[in-house]
Amino acid sequence: MDEKKDVYMGWVGEKKTYDSGVQKYPIQFRADQLEEMKKYLTANGSVNIDFVIKTDGGAFMSVWNPRHPDNAKYANSKANQTTKAATTAGNDLPF
Repeated sequence: MDEKKDVYMGWVGEKKTYDSGVQKYPIQFRADQLEEMKKYLTANGSVNIDFVIKTDGGAFMSVWNPRHPDNAKYANSKANQTTKAATTAGNDLPF
């Protein structure tokens, strides 16, 4: 199996800090990346993404792959196989 445990996609811009103390990062996905995320639906129909801030202040997003063998202990593999089959049949985004 050549599946990755975590998949990195999307784009995270530089942190912006406002006078009020609010901090934000611009996040962007291309249409093809949104389509690819369907492959990583969990049994309950969601895609889990970690927003990671590195020590140098940069950031990235990591999509959790529920079908990777190392992640199997956290996912119901029978339900994920059903979800995987269902996602290949439809073209609607889960969000």
